Parts: sequence; structure tokens; C-alpha cells
Amino acid sequence: MRTASCRNSYRGNLLKNSAVALFATGFAALTVVSCSSGPGGTDAKPTPSKSAPAKPAPADAAARKDVLAAYSGMRTEQVKAFAKGKVSGTKLEKYASDKALATIEGSLFRYRQAGIVFKGEPKSTTKVTALGLDKKPKTATVTECWNTTHWTPVVKATGKDAASGNQPRRYTVTGTVRTIGEKWMVVGLTVDKDHPC
Repeated sequence: MRTASCRNSYRGNLLKNSAVALFATGFAALTVVSCSSGPGGTDAKPTPSKSAPAKPAPADAAARKDVLAAYSGMRTEQVKAFAKGKVSGTKLEKYASDKALATIEGSLFRYRQAGIVFKGEPKSTTKVTALGLDKKPKTATVTECWNTTHWTPVVKATGKDAASGNQPRRYTVTGTVRTIGEKWMVVGLTVDKDHPC
């Protein structure tokens, strides 16, 4: 009787221990599932994703638009002036001032003295690369790819091509733009013919 009782006691302890072991295993499995990064895990760490670039604030976007409009306006009026050989009759002074205006007028004067005007259309690709809206006056930097491939100097009297063969036709120009009053104007132009674009 005692042997049977011991066996029953042993079997009872074994079942009890097995139940505890199963509970512990089940709890551990549940913990693993809960912490896993697979589907359905409640504590899974979010997968890092590439965030979309931040959109410029409305004031920033509006300023960039105004800066590029001033720069584009300057180039449009410059092309008109170089086609005629003079600034009068253009709106160049509406968009350019200070050193930028002096640079354009100086080049135009030299070409006029040589009897040269320009035919065709240049191409300009611009980007605002710096913006200081917290400054007074407000400032901006424009980086431009200036392509003069189809903008050719010709002798005004004969129409003969006067382009120099060793001059680069595509190069980088850095424009300095700032507010004068409330209006954006181009005030400086730095030409870098060593950096084609």
C-alpha cells in the first residue's frame, strides 16, 4: 500500500511540476511573441523609414519664389540690353543694382565699344542655395548654371560671328540677392568659368 501511495504521490508531483513547467514555457513563449518585431507584436520597435524632406515654411517658399523672379527678371532684361547694345529701353534697373548692375553695364560698354551685340537666347538654371530672412536687409544666394551655347556675340555691322573658340559656354554664376526696401534685387554676380555645369 505504501509503495502504491508513493507512486501516486510521485505521479502527482510529476504532473504538478509538468503543469508548472508548461505554464512557465507558455509564459516565456508569450513574452517572446509580445517582444518580437514580427507582425502582431504589441511592443515591436517601429522600423526606421526614410522621412520625406521637410517642406519649406510658407514665408520661406514665398521668399525663394521672389528671389528667383528677381534673378530671372535681371537675366531677361540683360539679354534685351545685349541684343541692342544698350541698357536704355530695358527694365534692367528694376531687377539689378549695385555691383551686379555695374558688372552687366561694364560688359555691355566693352562690347558696344567693339561693335558687338548678341543674338540668340542663353539658358539659365537657378537654385536658391542660401536664404537669410532674419537679417536686415534679407539676403539670398542663387547658384546658376549659365549656358551661352546659343547666345552668340556678332559684329553688329556685318552679323559675323565674333565668339572666341576657347571660351567656356556653360559655367557657374553665384548671384547675391537682397531686399532693398521690400523688394528683392540682384546686387552681385560672381562668374566661375573654371566650374562648368
